Amino acid sequence: MIRSLRMQPNRKLYFKELPMPPAPGPDEVQVRMAFASICGYDMMMLRGTAAYPQNGYLGHEGSGVVTAVGQDVRTFHPGDRVTINPYEPCGLCDACRSNRPEYCTNPSAGYANLMTEYLNIRQQQVFRLPEQVSLRAGSLIEPLMMAMHAVGKARLGYGKRVILLGCGAMGQIILKLVRQHPVGQIVVVEPVAEKRKAALRFGADIVIDPNTQSVTTEALTLTGGIGYDAVIEASGDRKSAAITMNLVARGGSVVFFGLYGMDYNLELNLFTLYWKDATLSAVCVPSGQFPAAIAMARHLKLEEVVSCEFPFSKGIEAFREKSSGREAKVMLHFEQEEHTC
Repeated sequence: MIRSLRMQPNRKLYFKELPMPPAPGPDEVQVRMAFASICGYDMMMLRGTAAYPQNGYLGHEGSGVVTAVGQDVRTFHPGDRVTINPYEPCGLCDACRSNRPEYCTNPSAGYANLMTEYLNIRQQQVFRLPEQVSLRAGSLIEPLMMAMHAVGKARLGYGKRVILLGCGAMGQIILKLVRQHPVGQIVVVEPVAEKRKAALRFGADIVIDPNTQSVTTEALTLTGGIGYDAVIEASGDRKSAAITMNLVARGGSVVFFGLYGMDYNLELNLFTLYWKDATLSAVCVPSGQFPAAIAMARHLKLEEVVSCEFPFSKGIEAFREKSSGREAKVMLHFEQEEHTC
């Protein structure tokens, strides 16, 4: 028997025992999971601010090792270290046939059950990790892909001023990516002291503590009142989202990356938007960018954003720790018995 971490309809977590998966189908590979990490959307489901997941499944960020392959699989072999793209487009809608699978209008449930010890997965959804990318970092390819999409929308360039609101795990990955660009200044706003320290380690020029400082006043003072060419909101805090238009410079970009709940309506002064001629955008799932994210991962030391690691058997405790807000990325390790934070 194997175990799978699931969610009950009352949002309580539990371990479900399952039989070992059968031999993989012709186009499938069997994967022994090594790492799975907890995402902000997992926490939304746990709190009841996002829809209950199909079958109570948990986990869409993960990596593992191939243990068996189907008869038609030629590119994977037992022992291969892999990461999993959990998003499975239909392949038939106009978006898919236009090579834009991220806008699929009829996606399947995909593989959102990566908090399971063994899985059979279609080979199209599995990607081999290069030697330079560890299994631990490999479990962060999906969030890296999302972060790359956000940074791409920020339209960065030489000498640009950037402000990042929120420096949890996703904010830290975004910060690492922003630092790859020739920007002029990076300011990070973050209420948790340990995360502010991480921001400085990962390339922030200045950090602002919203607990003790006025974010708008401090941030605009740093630019002489001009504002920022790129404002990236990665905290998921509604009050933070509400000040983005105050922070953006004329002609700048605002990217909403955080998760604000499914019932939040942002109040927006359209004259301010008109005057600033700013671009507002949000980030959905760029599922076609998995290979690019794997190529980028070797340059970023993604393991550094993992602040707490629990054995899979302590998965419920791991979610409890993530709920505290103290940690950036909390990860489950399927092959260790001690937790490290």
